[in-house]
Amino acid sequence: MHILLMTYGTRGDIQPFIALAYGLQQTGHMVTLAAPGRFQSLVQQHGLAFAPLTDALINLTSKPQFANASNPGTGFLKKISSIVKLRAQGRDLQGALLDDIFETINRIRPDKIVFHPKAFGALAIADHFAIPAILAQLIPALIPTRAYPHIGFPNMADCQKYNLLTGKLVKGLVNLSLRNSLRDWASKRHKVIPYQKFDILKSQKFGAITVLNAYSNAIIARPNDWPKKAAVTGYWFVNDALYEPSTEMTSFIKNSQKLIYIGFGSMPATNPQKTAQMLIDAVKQANVQAIIATGWGGIASDVDWPSNIYAVREVPHEWMFKHVKTAIHHGGAGTCAAALRAGCPSIIVPFFGDQPFWAKRLYTIGVAHQLIPSSKLDAKCLASAISDILATPQVHETAKRIAKQISHENGVATAVDLILNGTEIAA
Repeated sequence: MHILLMTYGTRGDIQPFIALAYGLQQTGHMVTLAAPGRFQSLVQQHGLAFAPLTDALINLTSKPQFANASNPGTGFLKKISSIVKLRAQGRDLQGALLDDIFETINRIRPDKIVFHPKAFGALAIADHFAIPAILAQLIPALIPTRAYPHIGFPNMADCQKYNLLTGKLVKGLVNLSLRNSLRDWASKRHKVIPYQKFDILKSQKFGAITVLNAYSNAIIARPNDWPKKAAVTGYWFVNDALYEPSTEMTSFIKNSQKLIYIGFGSMPATNPQKTAQMLIDAVKQANVQAIIATGWGGIASDVDWPSNIYAVREVPHEWMFKHVKTAIHHGGAGTCAAALRAGCPSIIVPFFGDQPFWAKRLYTIGVAHQLIPSSKLDAKCLASAISDILATPQVHETAKRIAKQISHENGVATAVDLILNGTEIAA
């Protein structure tokens, strides 16, 4: 069997699919992973076949308009102007992504497709070629439930009708938006794609699709009212054995007494130099040592870093979080998963999207400090949070306990079994 995995987004969206692809390949099946072209070397170093998708949509995150649109401190008119410009650019670039998805599926003609929600076009195009498709999501965002509200809505105490309504509302809006995107693309490219009744959870050829939720039941329990084809598999982790730190980093870690990690991945900043200086001040005030991952522009790298800070562009979280006492990050699903696996408490500074949801969830289960909104982040509040979390043994004990629970799960093996055998989940 040839299985095509399709994912899109940042590294946090790619790594779980690498783990899944590797697990499928170990069972003897042919596997191809389609992802943004910038991740080719990352995918191929795990011995996987790679199919490139356009980087253009991801590149929007480096535009000034993206920083303006996502920064809570941006003025109202400037924010609206930035959003309008991004939507216009994104509409055209989404067509390029759909082109790549279509051409990849057409060229490979796999027996099954597993797709990330950001590669939503894979479902309609799979229907066009009569190929079964499976949705794999890293957050519980697309299946309505009475158990909790959609992640974009506030909690209302035990109001099941409200919870279900929020989920149905978001699912309806998502389907409408994606249906329109497919219609526009199909019209311009003269493709005959079944988009008229597009539903992200339903194939027009095969009916309800399997949905794999790649996180742990220990973090978010599977709701009893989910459909039988919706599974919580456990996290999909990549083996970090390939990473070798530099001699300088190894020495810095060895000689640090209170080592923390700071990194915001691809999150934008209107003033990266100011952000870097703020972090320097916070680390000094908290009297700790820090490894700072400058990422892709949010934190300036051309800085005269003091001796209590070691700066790198990026470092695998799965490896790094085993060596620090706390991790300060943006709250992306993949970063949270790595911290949970390592038993590393978090201080989360959410920017947008699902990040506030994860920040609140990790705080609720006792493995994170109360979130710091990105608009409120300064050296004083960050230093205070660092001191608080280092002085709270219960947070560290809870993080270790949950890490032990997660270590007993095998999310990849569970997902592989569902992909290959299609077993339904007991409600």
